[in-house]
Amino acid sequence: MTALHVIWDWNGTLLDDLDVVIEAANVGLVEFGVGPIDEDLYRDHFTRPVRAFYNSLFGRPVTDAEWRKLNHVFHVEYMARADRAELTEDALEALDTVGAKPHAQSLLSMSPQDWLESIVARKGVLHRFGLVSGLTGETGGLKARHMEEHIDGLGLDPARTVVIGDTPDDATAARHVGANVVLYDGGSHHLPVLQQTYAPVAHSLVEAVQIAGEL
Repeated sequence: MTALHVIWDWNGTLLDDLDVVIEAANVGLVEFGVGPIDEDLYRDHFTRPVRAFYNSLFGRPVTDAEWRKLNHVFHVEYMARADRAELTEDALEALDTVGAKPHAQSLLSMSPQDWLESIVARKGVLHRFGLVSGLTGETGGLKARHMEEHIDGLGLDPARTVVIGDTPDDATAARHVGANVVLYDGGSHHLPVLQQTYAPVAHSLVEAVQIAGEL
């Protein structure tokens, strides 16, 4: 793995936070008489941009005011609960497999930058990454532009880079910059949805790293 750079996703990949995500989403949904939803319903509907997820649950386009409220409530409620989430069972083993040198792996998340750095530090893995990138602007969008900035900031060769995440958006963002991708079947989507991306799918993070090394 020494010649390969891995860009990790955080939520739903390294951090096993699906239960917390669903709890936080339900707080906002019930205010509008929608939900509550369970894990299966979440995976049935979740997509990016996140506003489209709410459109799907509401059965109609949400208004601008509804979207602002839902997005705000979600982030407040999620951040209040996030410390309950643990690292994915084999996350540390997978990080060790990639390599101990910081330049071997980095982290790109659609979570706010300051909060992301804080929770990654609290989980004891901040030192593992050469760069931890979150959002400094609006949340809820697509990952492709941020992937460009991350790749450029590290001066990476996309052909020698593998993105490991849990969503079709991770696959789209990786392909947008010409990087490889492995999707983890343990986060926010049902397996058939991940398979529709035609990306390799792993059932554990250690397996994801093993596949990455073969690409």
